Amino acid sequence: MDQIKNRVFAVILGIVLAYASIAIAGIGAAVAIPAYLLKPVAQVSGILAFTLVDLFTIAVPLAAAFLVVAFASKLVISKPDFTFYALLLAPLVLLQLYFVVQSQPQMFNNFVTTLPRYLLLAVCFYFLVLSAKRVNAKPE
Repeated sequence: MDQIKNRVFAVILGIVLAYASIAIAGIGAAVAIPAYLLKPVAQVSGILAFTLVDLFTIAVPLAAAFLVVAFASKLVISKPDFTFYALLLAPLVLLQLYFVVQSQPQMFNNFVTTLPRYLLLAVCFYFLVLSAKRVNAKPE
């Protein structure tokens, strides 16, 4: 029964995080990046320039929000595991992928541009699961 409560708690926090990601993406999209910073990169590749902007304005704050929620949930959940973190991250990733699919004519460009978000979230997820395995493996 305790595991079911943990899973439901993870899904609820994941949905809250997904809603918060909309605000994070909106604020990140409103950040003005000076053209002189992006001009050298844009001359090489326009997609790379958009990817770098997305990385610094949306992906990093999104990963930070995920980590804050994950660490805060450690205060409530005594031993979070792989499934807990997967359920915490799933609504956020599903929502972000839904937005990519909705941009049908430019789906490939949008996916390439937002790929750093998913990679950064995957790295955060990996380290959280790795730390949970170490904590759960220690004898009490």
